[in-house]
Amino acid sequence: MGRSQRQRFVLLGIFALMTILQFAMVGRQSVWVDEIFSLAMATGHSLEHAAAIADPAQGDFVEGDHAIPAGELQRYLKHEVPLESPIRVIRAVLLSDTSPPLYYLSLYGWTFVFGTSDVAIRSLSIFCSLACFPFVAGIARRTGGDKAVVPACVLFAISPLGLYFFTEARMYALFLLCLLATAWSSLVLRGDGACLSRYLWWIGSSAAGMLTHYFFLFPWLAIIAFLFLSPGKLKRWEIIGTVAVAGLVLFPWYFAAARHLGQWRVTAGWLELHPTRFRQLHATGNQFLQFFSPGKTGLWQYERWSSLVAIVLFALIAAVAAWRLRLRAFSGPRLLLWLWLIAACAAPTLIDIARHTYSSNNPRYALAGLPAAYLLAAVAIASFGRGIRVGALVLIALAWTVPIVKIYREDARALEPFRRLAHTMTSDSSSSDVVLVHSIPSGILGIVRYCDPATPIASWVQQLGTRRVPESLHMLASGRTRILYVKVHQLGEPAPEEEWLRSHATTFYERHLGLGLVVDFRPRDSETF
Repeated sequence: MGRSQRQRFVLLGIFALMTILQFAMVGRQSVWVDEIFSLAMATGHSLEHAAAIADPAQGDFVEGDHAIPAGELQRYLKHEVPLESPIRVIRAVLLSDTSPPLYYLSLYGWTFVFGTSDVAIRSLSIFCSLACFPFVAGIARRTGGDKAVVPACVLFAISPLGLYFFTEARMYALFLLCLLATAWSSLVLRGDGACLSRYLWWIGSSAAGMLTHYFFLFPWLAIIAFLFLSPGKLKRWEIIGTVAVAGLVLFPWYFAAARHLGQWRVTAGWLELHPTRFRQLHATGNQFLQFFSPGKTGLWQYERWSSLVAIVLFALIAAVAAWRLRLRAFSGPRLLLWLWLIAACAAPTLIDIARHTYSSNNPRYALAGLPAAYLLAAVAIASFGRGIRVGALVLIALAWTVPIVKIYREDARALEPFRRLAHTMTSDSSSSDVVLVHSIPSGILGIVRYCDPATPIASWVQQLGTRRVPESLHMLASGRTRILYVKVHQLGEPAPEEEWLRSHATTFYERHLGLGLVVDFRPRDSETF
């Protein structure tokens, strides 16, 4: 068996492992608030608009005057009959989100075919992440040679950070697929020369990335900078022309979106909320370290020793490779990886400085750097002998086993345990009770998703300004023997209804689940409210 054939078998095994890891995780945890938002957008339902502009005929979320069965709210997470038009999906995105529409349109078609279950909505992301695999191999071969291919694919396949985000019903896997396709086509154009099909591939993947997430701009600019600095067989005027064509493709969406980006939304300003113990320098460092030491993400519980072992391993690999490669580590196509990684990691911090926000506290905003980080690590590992290469990968896999097991055994999204919240509040409820949920619309729908369709639900979205204390409480709870109060994902908004209930009702029990709160309120001096 030849070397190339052995490598193909090894890569097939890595791909199978990646597939198993992702599908084994996808159904273990309830969806969280952003995934609920994705499903609402994909089914044509706006959630984040101001109350005054809601149009129920267009599927917009409306906060009713009375409690309604959970089944009526669950319709915001389903396709309508007859099927809504993709135009309505775009309308919902313009009203509710600050991201472009390509992922939601993709999820629209995907859920029409495969349904809207938790597994179905997450499987689109898994499909996109698996489609990244050949691009990772192709870029590794062009930047580090054949010896870099297996290390790059191993790191990409078993990355705890990748496992977390690749199994999430959000746009990040599609975002990375577009980014990898653009980077790969850039290297092909630079190394093999220009032809129409390669230009079309570059333009198409670039436009798709810019229509998936606005943070695509930063690594994209890094790729363009690389082509200008090291054009290879390209001419710089060809690069300018190709970028101009991509701009023309993108112009209609960006022209339309410019009129909507500044409008009020329910979660507007959430990036301006000061995180606990936030330090800018520390957050910036974590944007880079999270790729190698998954404990730096803050997304799940982790063992400090395993995080330290991972950092030490990658630091040793980097130090030895730097001595072996010297300036060759930055030359030729490898320069692309450095520019890509720096742009992805620096972007959140630069935005924070310019806009006085805290986006660098969120690991996903630097996720574009994940492939570049592992490709650079693969280039470093490829500089070693075969035995050391295998040993390094085994040690990294062992260090990463701890956070991977944590993700599987624990609910990695336990801060918003919608399934558990729904079960806790409805396990002993009766038709005379009402469930009052204080959250944003997607948080309310996250709980409703796991409720019995007959459960009476009353929503309290403080940001919409449609509720008053105590008038709204009297209307929502009149004649009820119990209020099961749930508060989750309020984004720093006050809860005046909770204060009123604690003062005017009896607290029968109170339970905390993650960041969620469930309180059983009973009338103080009568049988009903």
